Amino acid sequence: MTSIHRYQNPEYTGANRCIPCTITNVAIATVGSLALGLVSPLLGAVAFLGLLLTIYLRGYLVPGTPTFTRRYFPDWLLALFDKEEPTLTSIDVEETLVVAGVLRDEVDDLVLDPGFAAAWSDRMADVDAERADLRDVEAERVDALQLAALTDLDPDLLDVQRYGDAVVANLDSERIGRWESRAAFVADVAAARELDDWVPRWRSIPLAARSELLGALRLFLERCPACDAPVELAHEVVKSCCRDYDVIAVSCSECGSRLLEADLDVSTFEDTGADANAPDEDVVTPVDGVPHPTN
Repeated sequence: MTSIHRYQNPEYTGANRCIPCTITNVAIATVGSLALGLVSPLLGAVAFLGLLLTIYLRGYLVPGTPTFTRRYFPDWLLALFDKEEPTLTSIDVEETLVVAGVLRDEVDDLVLDPGFAAAWSDRMADVDAERADLRDVEAERVDALQLAALTDLDPDLLDVQRYGDAVVANLDSERIGRWESRAAFVADVAAARELDDWVPRWRSIPLAARSELLGALRLFLERCPACDAPVELAHEVVKSCCRDYDVIAVSCSECGSRLLEADLDVSTFEDTGADANAPDEDVVTPVDGVPHPTN
């Protein structure tokens, strides 16, 4: 399987696989194989397996798939296949971080406590050092160990891989989490280690709530964990395989590492006349971050 994965197209497979496009292409493969099966059942079966392998490796069978799914599939149908589930949490992120002293409320603006910021930076350097100069397989094993310590999951059941810039975590072959970049992964692992010393009963907080806290903290990063360049906050329209999303994005100004991507409800700005380029945290929902087991 490892050798087969080398032939995968990361743009349309793994974490970036588009479910509507995959279903459409499998349906086309099924119809085509059935037609061949009328001529020769064996030929139809072989063709079907070959077409499925192509879809698995390339993400699609028919060139132009993203175009016709975007054009002909209604939004309500595409929404049924959205890959990200909303994170459920009852924790008050701002209150928790302010009470713990991680954030300070200064002149109607929240800022990182200098002590936490310095400690977080040191932790990020430690996380990177643990992985430095290792081969890919060894580095992925270190990632799994780091994630296990963060989530209290069994490291032997965890698999952490890179798909393009994204970092994807699987538990027993089931996807449980995704980060937009290696830098975002490093930031969360480091922050979780430090928050264990700042937030009371950190380990007893549900993983979904911890994910909310870590994602919120990434909004306060000023330097990139990967290259130490300044980070930028911007409003963007992100194109998935067959849909467009309005998001706010925190990215490195130099290496381009995406540190946070969050849904942006532009209808709120339309209703209030506010500037969509100045996102309000009340209408932002983080869409990536620490994994939490799905039952």
